[in-house]
Amino acid sequence: MNIETFFNNDTEKRFYFPGRIFIGSGVSDKAVELISKHDSVAIVVDCVFADSKLLDEIKEKFANKKCHIWVIEGAPFAQDVMSFIDQIGNLPEVVVSIGGGSAADFAKSIILYALFGSLEGVGVGPKLGLSRRADSIRPLYIAIPTTAGSGAESSRYYVTYDKITHAKVYGKTWEIVADWIFLDPLFLASMSSAALVGCAFDAFIHLFETLIAKHETSIFGEMFSLNGIPKIMNAIHSAVNEKQRNDFVHEQLLYGASLAGVAISNIRTGSIHEAAGALLELTTLSHAETLFVFFRTAIEQYLAEISSLEESLIAQLRLLPAFSNFRTLQDVMSWWEFIFHQVSLDVKITEAVSKVEPTLASAREHIFNRVYSDKVWVGKESPRILTEKDVWHLVDHSLHRFGITKIN
Repeated sequence: MNIETFFNNDTEKRFYFPGRIFIGSGVSDKAVELISKHDSVAIVVDCVFADSKLLDEIKEKFANKKCHIWVIEGAPFAQDVMSFIDQIGNLPEVVVSIGGGSAADFAKSIILYALFGSLEGVGVGPKLGLSRRADSIRPLYIAIPTTAGSGAESSRYYVTYDKITHAKVYGKTWEIVADWIFLDPLFLASMSSAALVGCAFDAFIHLFETLIAKHETSIFGEMFSLNGIPKIMNAIHSAVNEKQRNDFVHEQLLYGASLAGVAISNIRTGSIHEAAGALLELTTLSHAETLFVFFRTAIEQYLAEISSLEESLIAQLRLLPAFSNFRTLQDVMSWWEFIFHQVSLDVKITEAVSKVEPTLASAREHIFNRVYSDKVWVGKESPRILTEKDVWHLVDHSLHRFGITKIN
């Protein structure tokens, strides 16, 4: 049996995760100990942490050994991955990511190229179940997330972008899940409330879409979603509404994000992600912000079909004092909208949506095509079969919510 090509169905389910996760204040010190046992390392670090104590400690350990560093700012580009691979030369024993999803996807792409000789489409379409090159050697991958959103460190998905066309260069394989994941809440202490909310919302959508998948969902996925979503929302309630920023709050967010990465790897995402990914290519918004554009309309399309899951989620949320008055998913959606308003992300999104490139009309068509081309979701895994009319409604109604009332 090939774990890469087995998908959950109505009669057979699987759960798989090849990594190790450690969480707690200061666990990143253990990462340094682990890394220093090797003789060569390639580090992809977010620009925010380019001068961090952690990176300095690693460089000190490798003062007389091979240490290559790539500082990433913004999205991961496929051309930059190849430039760094050329710079490294011989493959290192260890690849390390220090940062959010961009740093993780960049690091995973290094490993991907070492194993498959390609960055494009591994694990999807004609490359589904693609075997490793016969002579390939897999480096150890150690991930130190500094955000709590994408869960990229624990996910088998990778996404980079073409530097010229901005098209996605993506795929999936269990080979790129981090071997060691160190979730240290200290790294979230300096994040702004807006950034924290965006990251949390990303993880929330991951867990929500895996919860509602019609056939690929499983008892494992439900367990992750029904446990992770309340933790994420309660942590954001503490951070934003009660102004409590501490290790416990940050640990809950890190935990939820990594859970979400595992969940989407075992199940899948849906139309919210497809629409958001298409919009992301046309704006300056973050992934989480583009998810927010489509989440209400998408969820409202499914409400009649997911009533039992709605009851289960609301029951878990009502165990927490902050959500004891919740009755339906409408309360959940309104709560997220209130949180986005609290940190002014709704204003930012409204301004950016009106400036999509090259035109709103082409953006509308681009988003529709991306969602409707995912035939597995619209025709199989969506809680209800989505027609062309449904997808156009998702696009137009979502844009309308952010002030776009007429598209030429």
